[in-house]
Amino acid sequence: MTSKWPQFITKDLMDSEEDAAEMQRRWDVYNREMKALIAAGAVHQDEDGWWVDDATGELIGPDPEIERPLTAEDFARMRPMKEALPDLYESIQRARGRPRVEKPKEAVTLRVDPDTLARFKASGRDWRARMAKVLEAAKP
Repeated sequence: MTSKWPQFITKDLMDSEEDAAEMQRRWDVYNREMKALIAAGAVHQDEDGWWVDDATGELIGPDPEIERPLTAEDFARMRPMKEALPDLYESIQRARGRPRVEKPKEAVTLRVDPDTLARFKASGRDWRARMAKVLEAAKP
């Protein structure tokens, strides 16, 4: 199936040098075709950077600068998020996972009679918590 709009398809490419060269070749074609389409008019860019056909409202494709393959210079300019956006990095680190507890529970392996286990499981989804309460109540 062919499209009337330029396409930049790379899902068949891997990480070899040949594939990188092929990606760049496909990118050059896509970039040239998109720029010609944009220059011809009758399209507009939406808030997400995608070009839209004015007549039909059909999405044509992303702005060429959004889809552009990264170059070695782009990679050289990159910095870790921790350096580039320290405040955002810290807020994400604080928001990850469960809060630390003073006495965390320990995972253990316990051999239990199959009938006993079946009775606890039959009592509902929270059977592990109920089993822990029974064990807590039986402590010496």
